[in-house]
Amino acid sequence: MSGFGKTAFRIVVLCLLLCAGYAQAAQSAIAIIAHPDNRLTGITQDEVARIYLGKTNTFPDGTPARPVDQRLQSPSREKFYARVVKKTNAEITAHWSKLMFTGMGTPPNVLSDDAAVKAWVAGNPEGLGYVDGAVVDSSVKVLLIVP
Repeated sequence: MSGFGKTAFRIVVLCLLLCAGYAQAAQSAIAIIAHPDNRLTGITQDEVARIYLGKTNTFPDGTPARPVDQRLQSPSREKFYARVVKKTNAEITAHWSKLMFTGMGTPPNVLSDDAAVKAWVAGNPEGLGYVDGAVVDSSVKVLLIVP
C-alpha cells in the first residue's frame, strides 16, 4: 500500500470507529417523553428532576404532570437518576421514604420497562416518563434527550 493509501485507510477506519461511538451513545441516551398532545416543546433537566423528586406536580407551563418510574433493576432507571436527577437508587429510595413517612408526598407509580412506560405515557395526556432513546417512536413526544 502506498503512503497515501495507508493514510486514506487509517482515515476510513477512524471514521468508522467514531461513527460506531456515536451510534452507541445515541442508543444509551435517555429520552424524556410526554403524551403527543403535550403543549411543551421542551423541558430542562432541572424541571424534570423537580417533578421526579415531588417538588412540583406540574409541567413548566402549569399543566398537571403525572410521572411514572421504572423498576429498580431497570437500566433506564439507573441512567435516568444518575444523569438527570443526579442521585443513586439508594438516595431516591431514602428521599421518598422520608416524604412518605412525613405525609409530604408519594413516589411516581412504577412500571416494568421502557415499553410499558412508553405505552402508558402515550395513553395519558398528563404523562411524563423516561425511556432508552432507541425505543422512541411517534406514539410519544420527546421533550429532552440526555446523553
